[in-house]
Parts: sequence; C-alpha cells; structure tokens
Amino acid sequence: MIEVRIHGRGGQGAVTASRILAEAVYHDGKYSQAIPMYGTERRGAPVTAFVRIDDVRVRERDLVHEPDIVVCLDALLSKRQGIVEGLKKGGLALLNYPHPPEEVPLGGEFNIATVDATSIALETLRRPITNTAILGAFARVTGLVKLESIEKAILHRFPGRLGEMNIAAVRRSYEEVHMPKPAKIKKPTEAAAPLASSGYGVLRSVADWRVFRPVWDLDKCIGCRFCWIYCPETAISWDVEKNKPQVDYRKCKGCGICVNECPVKAIEFKREVV
Repeated sequence: MIEVRIHGRGGQGAVTASRILAEAVYHDGKYSQAIPMYGTERRGAPVTAFVRIDDVRVRERDLVHEPDIVVCLDALLSKRQGIVEGLKKGGLALLNYPHPPEEVPLGGEFNIATVDATSIALETLRRPITNTAILGAFARVTGLVKLESIEKAILHRFPGRLGEMNIAAVRRSYEEVHMPKPAKIKKPTEAAAPLASSGYGVLRSVADWRVFRPVWDLDKCIGCRFCWIYCPETAISWDVEKNKPQVDYRKCKGCGICVNECPVKAIEFKREVV
C-alpha cells in the first residue's frame, strides 16, 4: 500500500486534489481512499488530506501518520520541516517550490521533487489554486497513476472550459517538474513545529499564509474606509488624523477582500517572494 499526505492551505484545493487523485487511481484499476482533515478556519489556514493506493481493497480508516509520499501545495509551507514529519526513509516529498530540489531547506533521508505550481496556476487558471497544477508532476515522478486518468477525473469534476484549463495546468506540471533528488540536508536543522490551523489571536502571525500581499497607493486613497470595514481579520486600522489606512501585516492572510472592495483601485496585490 502507498500512503500519501497532502498539505495545503484553505483555497488551494488540497481536499479536491485528494479526491481527484483517488478517482484517477480507480480509473487505472486500483483501489483508493481519500480522507480530508480540516477545522473551522477559513481561506489560508493549513489543510491536510490523505490518499491510500493499493492493488487490493483498502480497509484502513485512520489518518496517515507515516506517509510514503508527501505533497505540498503551498510554497511557504514547503519550507517548513513539519510537512515531512513521519515521512518514511527513502520516501518522496513533492513540493510546490519555485527552485530546484537541492535548494529546498528541508532535512532528512528522503527524496525531493519540485514544481512551481503557483506560477503554473496563475498562468493557466488566473488564480493561485495549485491542486491540479501539481497532480501532473505527481503522475510523472511517482508513476502511480496515468496522466490520462488524472485528466479523466478532472473532467468528471470540472466539465467544460474549467476542466480544460485545469488539464492545461496538469500537463504543464508534468513537463516542468524537477525530478526527485536526495535531500541535500541529511539531518533536520530545525524542529518539526506543528502546522497550526488557528487564526490570528492564537498565532502571533499569519503572514506566511499569504500568496499575495495587498499594497496601498496612499496617493490614490480617497479615505472611503471600505478596506477597513470589510477586512475580516482586523489587519487594517484607521489613521483618523491622516484619514488613511494602516496595515498590520502579521494579521493579513492575503484574502484580497480589500483589493476587490477598493472603489478607486488604490490597492495592488503583489506576489510574496519565496
């Protein structure tokens, strides 16, 4: 049996990825099981999903604690040692990361493959939804599922143009993945801290939940306060004297509501550098 653990953040499609992968494996004539795990948090919070693949019926029902393969959909999570906790010796970490495997700052006795799934998703889907943008890479580096079966499962879930866009992402990741190499760091350089799923108020900062950072052009700002009113995380306060917003980026998850609500387009979404 092959056990897979998928890490991502709310909005990146980790649970959907597990279901698509399980269905694709079924199309290949194997048995599979997909299990989601998430709490009450919203977009941006860490999410985990699990997949089991076997040639016989899968009867286990618990979560996967010692996976053969770890898949990470988020580029910032891909740098945290906690995502490979429990990964079996000689296992595989497939990471959304914009650099080759030898530049990944994770340590252990496992192999690493990388693909810039965020860029692929932005260019094919126009959104940083990275689940399908990493499944093509999974097919190529593992050989556990056929690319055609993943495409069939995607079209079953997303028919029409949306399905074709996701298939384009799958095919690009299949071609652009950096093939597995042994982790350059043989022993972890940091403790595998838990991937907390609580929001600001429990954590000191949720800044690493962001894919994009909102940046204000205060010269364009008309003081309407829409960004302050609509911010769900109280990351924006108001300078009454200047009649301008102030941002605490520790609280900002990068949800983009302020960008959408600004009537004069004074806020720009800029991608975080990994």
